[in-house]
Amino acid sequence: MKIVRTAQAQWVDAMAKGSFGQRRKALGGEKLSCGLWELPPGKKSFPLHSHHVTEEAMFVISGTAKVRTPEGVTELAAGDYVSFPPGGLAHQLINDGTEPMVYLAMSATQGVDIVEYPDSDKVAAAVGAYPNTKRYMFKKGDQVEYFAGEKDAT
Repeated sequence: MKIVRTAQAQWVDAMAKGSFGQRRKALGGEKLSCGLWELPPGKKSFPLHSHHVTEEAMFVISGTAKVRTPEGVTELAAGDYVSFPPGGLAHQLINDGTEPMVYLAMSATQGVDIVEYPDSDKVAAAVGAYPNTKRYMFKKGDQVEYFAGEKDAT
């Protein structure tokens, strides 16, 4: 059993790059990892992305924001729960309000994931649990044929 006293845990900057920025309190978990996140006004959570293996979900604790998908933008407020199944729609949080949005994020991981980023045409392959995750990023157009470079395949 593990107990995390979130009131005593410190916020840690989890992302700060241009219009992306948020803070996190990592709560732990192996196959079901959880984190408490704070998305400030005027910031986006992550680039628009979709997971092929990991299922994600979030519960809004306070504040408001919007979740963006290829189907459009949907308002979120305290008490709302959103789930993102593996292989589902790409998604991104945007806080265009005047107060921080705090949410509990959960992800059911198998230790491996493939993530696509439609806005930037990237793909990521990830393996391992936070904070020791290894991530390999590349542009979709940089893919090579399976036997490329294999001298015994000629």
